[in-house]
Amino acid sequence: MQRPWQLYPSDPAPLDFIEAVKRRHPPAGAITAQLLWQRGYRDLDQQVRVFLDWRCYRSASPLEFPEMALALERLQQAFDQQEKVAIWGDFDTDGVTATAVLWEGLKPLLGAQLVDFYIPNRQQDSHGLSFHGLETLHQKGVSLIITCDTGCTNRAEIAFARTLGIEVIVTDHHTLEPTPLGAAALLNPRQLPWEHPLRHLSGVGVAYKFLEAAYARWPEKTQGYALETLLDLVAIGLIADLVELRGECRYLAQRGLEQLEKSQTLRPGIAALLQPAVRNTVRQREISFSLAPRLNAVSRIEGDVRPLVTLLTTKDKWEAQRLAQRIEQVNKERRRRQKEIAKIAHAKVAQLDLSTSRVILLTDDGWPLSLLGLVASELVKTYGRPAILLQTNPETGMAAGSARSDGFLDLYEALHSQRHLFEAFGGHPYAAGLKLKIEHIPLLAAALNQFLAQQEGTASATPKPLRIDLEVTLDQLNGELLRELEVLAPFDSTHHPPPQLLVRNVEPTQLTNNSLTGSQTSRTYVSMWLRDPQGQHTFPAKWWDHEVGDCPKGCCDLVIELEQWQDSLSAVIKDLRPSATNVIQPASFQFLVDYRDRPPAASVKGLRVETCPKSRQSWRQWIQRARREQQPLILAYSLPPEQDALKVWQEFLRQCHQASQQGKRLQRAKLQKDLGIEAATLNYALRVLETLGVKVLYTAEEVWCKWPPQVNSSADTAIALEAFTAAIAEENFRRRYFATAPLQALQEAH
Repeated sequence: MQRPWQLYPSDPAPLDFIEAVKRRHPPAGAITAQLLWQRGYRDLDQQVRVFLDWRCYRSASPLEFPEMALALERLQQAFDQQEKVAIWGDFDTDGVTATAVLWEGLKPLLGAQLVDFYIPNRQQDSHGLSFHGLETLHQKGVSLIITCDTGCTNRAEIAFARTLGIEVIVTDHHTLEPTPLGAAALLNPRQLPWEHPLRHLSGVGVAYKFLEAAYARWPEKTQGYALETLLDLVAIGLIADLVELRGECRYLAQRGLEQLEKSQTLRPGIAALLQPAVRNTVRQREISFSLAPRLNAVSRIEGDVRPLVTLLTTKDKWEAQRLAQRIEQVNKERRRRQKEIAKIAHAKVAQLDLSTSRVILLTDDGWPLSLLGLVASELVKTYGRPAILLQTNPETGMAAGSARSDGFLDLYEALHSQRHLFEAFGGHPYAAGLKLKIEHIPLLAAALNQFLAQQEGTASATPKPLRIDLEVTLDQLNGELLRELEVLAPFDSTHHPPPQLLVRNVEPTQLTNNSLTGSQTSRTYVSMWLRDPQGQHTFPAKWWDHEVGDCPKGCCDLVIELEQWQDSLSAVIKDLRPSATNVIQPASFQFLVDYRDRPPAASVKGLRVETCPKSRQSWRQWIQRARREQQPLILAYSLPPEQDALKVWQEFLRQCHQASQQGKRLQRAKLQKDLGIEAATLNYALRVLETLGVKVLYTAEEVWCKWPPQVNSSADTAIALEAFTAAIAEENFRRRYFATAPLQALQEAH
């Protein structure tokens, strides 16, 4: 089943807006301004200026982390007592760059006190702290560990560390647990409000902000070392971790990319990894398609990533060359294995009925766990729907694997709805890892398909559309257009994706099969020249992972991205269809204007949503009203404080008991408003009352309670309370979703 194509509806940016963008940022042009307008960046002073130029952004203070003062105090203690300090990192690119940032950045502060860094071996360990790793550092005399990109779920390991006389400062960005961690300090952007500019930092970003605070606290110790020289590593980690590049993330990435584009400041290790390229500067595409895959390949194939930290921090060109050559070999092996898995996976997909399968769920006994996320991402791009790949083990009866989203679905929400099926589960809206019993796999597949069917409201499963930003002609594909598009960089996969361009009615000519081999990679692609019907204009193009036989005859419509690679400009084909049969749909409702990160600034005219929606039903009502009235929907709300189930229950109990004593009835609507809960959650609370022996009568409008002389709990009470608590947690989750989901996901949530 082919993915439908959808073109953004014609909503031309006003001429005065275009001219203002060009005046304020001379490299920008009309297309730059049009894309900014379409993506909701319409406030020239508060949005556009800051978005385009990091120099106009005011960096947030690292002291805004709630426990930064505690972290600095503990570091001061390490100075005073001459303690040995170690870094504990993680094995993906974000974790490796974060480790390199702390390793290089703490040396001017700690000198010989900084004795080692420790990163788990992916083939032997999972993410996070481990008992045996802590014992290893204890034997080296370490009494303070500073983590990066890991640690915020390791309460038991941190408690064990304390028995060894080791304290831990945790810097991380993953989901927080509700129970106290027991660390000397915890620095995590999830401690901050959703609208806070530091909220979306990845592990390397948190590590850098920690160093910012430390360098400001002890400037006398860091003379002669410019902290900004680490921003190249920060940009690599941020881009590789696929975080939303907004706020501080965008600022740090922009600064780091600017540094990477200067060949004279390029690190020997990065230059060695990119040696096959003609240019000696690095842009976002090189990070996404060259650097990050190579850095990630080491943990996926060999497990031990310590050499990567050396590669990123060494000043020795010969050592960098030696390490880079080894990494190239590892990456070639990763690609070979990934290709084998992908071939099997595509064959399995061919056996599915994609008209009824909203999610692709595949299993295999022989698949290596470390590569399943990569193949799942490939399936998502190919088939336009979420994909889950699981390695099954018949001996243990367990399955484990990775899930990836299509960019429209909040994957974490979908899986969270089936959390009772999992032995382990974690992730974020676009990627997740999971472990479950093999016998539960059919239940998971059925439940996810039902969940998505309810969301989509359609009887048949259709792949999510390929969204097209702009239509261009062949003669517009040139260096000037590329420069206009690159003004909008850096891009991310969700909040601000690379522009997709439509070129209609061109003929692919001079088609040639190619294989990019050797030290660079081993991918196949079709090279071609695109020619307009009049034969006046031609342009080179590449179609990756395809062969000449895949290309239809005659004139075609193409969706492309424009790129410059090895000093050559070309079109990268994302999809290709015969013009005569191609159907391009108008994009679905797009009138959303996003002010969720700054509600007071929402001065645009339209329907204002000032309270965070709690359910898809309430969100659907807003969408339907906006459609009916043909007005833009202004998202002028932020993430409200999370509901505390205990406090809600206590207030509910107080009101019901008081009403019982007074012989009064409670209005359901007022009770829901007072408690801040939905009708279904109120029903769960009423059921708890019934298990306590309270007589409860209610209608659609009123509730009446009669208290017994003595309230007695039972086994049913615990079950009912658990259901009520779960309902509160579900409401909190849905609020977070509507406060954090990208616009594309919200546009599809009706």
